[in-house]
Amino acid sequence: MEEIAAKQVLVDFEIIALLVLFLGIAAFRLYRKFGPNDEIPTREFDGFDLVLMFFPALLFLFAPLLDLFAAKAQMAKGGEKSAPGVSFLLFNIFYFIFVGVMTYGIVAWVRNRDFAEVFGLRRRSFPMIVVCSIIGGLCSVLICAWAIGNLSEEFMKSVFEGLSAQELVNQLKEKQSTLYFVLSVVAACIAAPIAEEFLFRGYMYESVKAATNPLFSAIVVGALFAVAHVNLPALLPLWAFAIILCLAYEWSGTLWVPVGMHAFFNGANILLMQYPETVQ
Repeated sequence: MEEIAAKQVLVDFEIIALLVLFLGIAAFRLYRKFGPNDEIPTREFDGFDLVLMFFPALLFLFAPLLDLFAAKAQMAKGGEKSAPGVSFLLFNIFYFIFVGVMTYGIVAWVRNRDFAEVFGLRRRSFPMIVVCSIIGGLCSVLICAWAIGNLSEEFMKSVFEGLSAQELVNQLKEKQSTLYFVLSVVAACIAAPIAEEFLFRGYMYESVKAATNPLFSAIVVGALFAVAHVNLPALLPLWAFAIILCLAYEWSGTLWVPVGMHAFFNGANILLMQYPETVQ
């Protein structure tokens, strides 16, 4: 029952985040119409982008609800939830590719924009991106995964006893096959960072920022990013991580830095799951 309650909290959180998003956009629009006319740079994103951005994000946003329904169905059957295997990881990898291609297609083909120019993909040198990614990723691990993560996990477990880690976490801790581990690394350190950063820090953040402001966009889009991972103990750490990624994007001017930080963050967490004794 605790697991069902935790999943319901995630669904409620996402509904609240979406309501805040829609109400915030409406409030900012009214303010700009009747308040002082101080426009912010938008990089040509407009109201149509606020609609289009939800198409590649649909399965991410439906994830908490689908996970809740699946958990209720499993409880009704009275059986234990089966651990995901290689097919689950392959599906995730192909879905990330689909999301990345769809996001690119909407920006480049539907909206007829230069994708690389819009998101600063040619704006910084490769050595600069690598250095910033490592430094930013390391700081994110210490702040989000270690400091905030430990506090959040302990608090959530005290409220919801018996909460289980994400399926990928469980599989890695059990040290499954080499193929599973390799696919986990590909999904977490290559496919997910590119697809999620292109969508959340790229298209969604820029679209919402154009309609509101950078702070509001970072907080609300970050909340949607966090809840899409369907893990209540990780909600607050991932929310903080998403905001840090937005700051890195704004500071660097290129989406490659958040991509690199995201890859470093996920890779570091996989290593910590595999070898937890290193942080004892």
